[in-house]
Amino acid sequence: MIENYVRVSSIKEALEIKALHGAKAGYLAGGTDINRLNTLHPYAVVIDLQDLGLNRIDENEKGFELGSCVTFQQALDWKSVPADFSEALRYAGSRTLRNSATIGGNIACGLPDSYLLPFLTAAKVRLILADIGSEELEHEESVPIREFTEHPEMYRDSLIVRVVFDKPGRFAASQRFSKSVQGAVTLTAGFGADFSKTDARPLRNVRIALGGTGVGSHEGGTVYRLPDIESALSEGVIQTASELQEVVSKATFAVSDFTGSAEYKKYLAGTAVAQLYSRGLEKAGRGSEL
Repeated sequence: MIENYVRVSSIKEALEIKALHGAKAGYLAGGTDINRLNTLHPYAVVIDLQDLGLNRIDENEKGFELGSCVTFQQALDWKSVPADFSEALRYAGSRTLRNSATIGGNIACGLPDSYLLPFLTAAKVRLILADIGSEELEHEESVPIREFTEHPEMYRDSLIVRVVFDKPGRFAASQRFSKSVQGAVTLTAGFGADFSKTDARPLRNVRIALGGTGVGSHEGGTVYRLPDIESALSEGVIQTASELQEVVSKATFAVSDFTGSAEYKKYLAGTAVAQLYSRGLEKAGRGSEL
């Protein structure tokens, strides 16, 4: 239950209040999770970020950066939004929700059924985090999203300031499966890679990320990855979409629940990752199969 609401005027003030109250305090951006019934983040103190100017979108020579308080709808309305990122943003099917939900908030909540985490993990974005150091001075740190999701306890008091897309040539896309737009999510799959049009091996730095209800153990974070398969693809051990579908289905950990059987989720994981891989090959001009 929220007992104290604080609207801060600086990042340093937000960090100081968070440090003072610890786990009892949380940052408030769009409020779509903190304010919902049965939230997993029942903070006693909320720190409102709306006056910190974290709602900007900036383009540069390396790509673009989103302030953590940029809403889903603001990102969708941006004239330069990449098509595959737009697709992930639209998983939030309600425009009312998209007008409130923020990019940073969706990342920070770290939910297994996150709209964006599988895509952002596949895209290898970086997060700019603000913290207060040992001398109580504010500083920023650039952290790969992989590290942030795998070790959430390390960044519990950090404030996400910006989300950095600095790999403009990288392919990243996702697919999401649910019984309805607003219904519980069975699976979200993200696939990313650096594709080459000239090398004998067409892709490098593969990233496969899965999320959803009853998918992955989630013991080490909120995104379930398949690092052995990522390496096998990058090294050319796996060379076709059909091979990829088979090994992903076998390797995916899933449990049966109200969203579907374990076998169904494993099938969806293999099919989705294989389709995303084929889509990336086509964009790289390598055809859908090698």
